Amino acid sequence: MIKITKNAFNLEEEFLKIQDNSNGGYSFFLGTVREDIKNKKNKIQSIILECYEKLAVKQLSDIRAQAIKNWNLNNCLIIHRIGKLFLGEKIVLIITASAHRENAIRACEFIIDNLKVNVALWKFNVSNGEEQPVNFKNKDKEKFLKWSEVIKY
Repeated sequence: MIKITKNAFNLEEEFLKIQDNSNGGYSFFLGTVREDIKNKKNKIQSIILECYEKLAVKQLSDIRAQAIKNWNLNNCLIIHRIGKLFLGEKIVLIITASAHRENAIRACEFIIDNLKVNVALWKFNVSNGEEQPVNFKNKDKEKFLKWSEVIKY
């Protein structure tokens, strides 16, 4: 299941949607809006997430399909929020389910590493009433590139 939404989600309710007795392992990634403790002058008050929804859904669907195929997942859920979000709010949820924990864990890591660099989502930090775009991070690209040995693009 892929969902892009402005609405908050409930972790337990989403988990119940993919829970199944054939799964021996689940892996969860939950991303939240955090305070930027390094920048004391311009503290983040909120973020704004935008996306090209039709493209983002296609990209997330492709990433999900690769994860299911490569790690033999029984199920996989990806939810990403858009709009204005405040400190502590949930941004992204990934749940992977498989017969064995290792597959669920590796697939979950693959999905978030891929999502960070290959999905049409844009983030803006809001501090002191001003929006600042968040630039692409080299460390995110490096994390994604490690998967080139596993996944052939």
